Amino acid sequence: MESESCHVCGAVLHGRQRRFCSRICKNRDTNNRHQTYSSQQERGLARKLELVEVCGGKCSRCGYARNMAALSWHHLDPELKAFNLDVRSLSNRNRDAIDAELRKCILLCANCHAEAHFPELDMSSVQRLRKKSDHSSGFDIE
Repeated sequence: MESESCHVCGAVLHGRQRRFCSRICKNRDTNNRHQTYSSQQERGLARKLELVEVCGGKCSRCGYARNMAALSWHHLDPELKAFNLDVRSLSNRNRDAIDAELRKCILLCANCHAEAHFPELDMSSVQRLRKKSDHSSGFDIE
């Protein structure tokens, strides 16, 4: 009968050992199989770049396209949102789930995204509110 060997170091296994000869080899195997933060980050950024290109490569409202960090997906119906399409989700979710979520979104830059979520904070509305309350901010700016 052929003896089994450790999956990490190749040492002969004894007794009840089935895959590893020691806790050290088991931990080494576990650590090697788990992905590092940097590899998750790289995969997430690569997927984001691919999806940004699929969505036209720029903000769907104003055309901004200079910095990928300033581009994000806006869910058209928040009730249908399952998860955010951020770098972490893009690195850890399967492609089918990502594609399904992407169909619920449009690509926006940070400014357009903020305007989409807070349309009531446009400058004219805020200025009207300030005049209505007639309270000064307390700031003395010259």
